[in-house]
Amino acid sequence: MKKIFLLILIISTNVFGQKKVGNDIFKMEFLRTMTNLDGNSNDYYTDLVERSMFSKKDSLKYGFLNSKGKEIIGPKYTYASDFYNGKSNIIKDSIPGILLENGKEILFPEYNATYWYKGNLGIAIKEKKYGFIDTNGKIIIDLKYEDAFPFYQGYASVKENDTWNYIDENGIKVFTDSLTFSYRPIIDNKAVFMIDSIKVEKNKSMITENGSRTFVEFLNKTGHIQLKEGLIDTNGKIILNPIYDEISGYYQNGYMRVRNNGKTGIIDEQGKVVIPIEYEDISDLKDGLFLAKKSNKYGMINTKEEIVIPFEYSKIRFFNEGLALVILNGKAGYINKENEMIIEPNYKFNFMGDFNNGLAAVRKGDKYGYINNKNEIIIPIIYDSALPFKENKAIVKKDGISFIINTNGEEIKNISEPYLWLDRDNLIRFAK
Repeated sequence: MKKIFLLILIISTNVFGQKKVGNDIFKMEFLRTMTNLDGNSNDYYTDLVERSMFSKKDSLKYGFLNSKGKEIIGPKYTYASDFYNGKSNIIKDSIPGILLENGKEILFPEYNATYWYKGNLGIAIKEKKYGFIDTNGKIIIDLKYEDAFPFYQGYASVKENDTWNYIDENGIKVFTDSLTFSYRPIIDNKAVFMIDSIKVEKNKSMITENGSRTFVEFLNKTGHIQLKEGLIDTNGKIILNPIYDEISGYYQNGYMRVRNNGKTGIIDEQGKVVIPIEYEDISDLKDGLFLAKKSNKYGMINTKEEIVIPFEYSKIRFFNEGLALVILNGKAGYINKENEMIIEPNYKFNFMGDFNNGLAAVRKGDKYGYINNKNEIIIPIIYDSALPFKENKAIVKKDGISFIINTNGEEIKNISEPYLWLDRDNLIRFAK
């Protein structure tokens, strides 16, 4: 997380200098941390990277196609996000706004930046002050905060007098100022709060790295405050005492990840440890399984800590269409749920993706194609880029031209746009 935040800081400093274009960049990181809750993993982090890449292309404009490749909204925006809750965040000629699915655009020239996620209120920023407006631009919550993040499940994180707290959609503060919070969202009426614990002091040391001298920091047990985290509900009831170094994932399917002393485990909603805090990493629960890392190897366990897939892989992904991608001895292959190797690890491809609609995207050299679950090449490896199949269609690109193809590799539609994104809500975002 710290590395990603640093990346964002660098990007926002060097790429998004124009205040009317980039002031919402920190919101991207907030949303990235939330995406697993909605099943849209890494959408907004990807969005951030796209902006950093394309912002230098002054002539690039964004628009939308329908699922058949017909242009619905022309390429006229400096930036346009995917649609969420019927709205896309847009920037047009340095003016922020929103775009509705019917093509209606609403611009807010009176603000430096605006930003919507899934709530009905959007962030508005003016002269470094944050507040919230409705889709008509009317101020609902005064622009008085030092920082703010979008509403999610009825609450928003706001910063005032250098302290984070939460407000509801009426602008009423949720907790007293005696508690310490971060910007992380309230989810299912639960918030992470923190208390002081061990005191440590940061000292600086110089090391030599690749011929250059670099300052690094290390910790001694004096001085600096280390915080412990717990959970509190919106009624002020403590659900989980602050005894963990980190709480992540919140409760999903009745389980939550916690971390102490560099190790990770799982607790249930009563706070009982169900997976001991002794793993190097654990994923959120999916289909009754956790991806876990132990002794630098990955495997899968169930909610009873029974080993379902042995800890023998360098990397492993969740099952998709009955197969899981694994890395073994530097080679990629696929296993089934009985840990039988269906596609033996090999160097045949230097990229292999998850299976969707019976096919997985692969790369050989700098070209892409698709294989079936027998490792047979079904769609030739001839494309410059290829996205996963969705509803038996995929977007591919060859010689600067983008196509929609079916699972037989037959061209359905020649789109002729250089930059395309995944179909979402029957709309394909493009830029050219």
